[in-house]
Amino acid sequence: MKLITLIYTYDADDEEPLSETLPAYLIGSDRAIFVSDGQLWAHEVRRSEVDPEYYVGSNEDAGIILAENVTGTAADVIPALIERWGGMTALNFIVRDLVAAPLLELGLTI
Repeated sequence: MKLITLIYTYDADDEEPLSETLPAYLIGSDRAIFVSDGQLWAHEVRRSEVDPEYYVGSNEDAGIILAENVTGTAADVIPALIERWGGMTALNFIVRDLVAAPLLELGLTI
């Protein structure tokens, strides 16, 4: 996990492209996790050709929202998640975070 600066470009069909500069965490060589507008994203990124200190991504690249209604900054949220996930097996992650957590919110158990 490496802290990076991400330049994210939103390119809507009928509007001028908008850019946002965000702190993000690089996972592997081409994925970043970041918080934007209360959403936790995992997104495909690439190193900038203009300045190798920056990474770029856009809404045309592959990405997924991991969580909504996120409070706090990327520095508050992401390192704790990476530490938690890094200490889990794939089976623990699937059972505890993907299956059990939504059921617990509904008052159900497995």
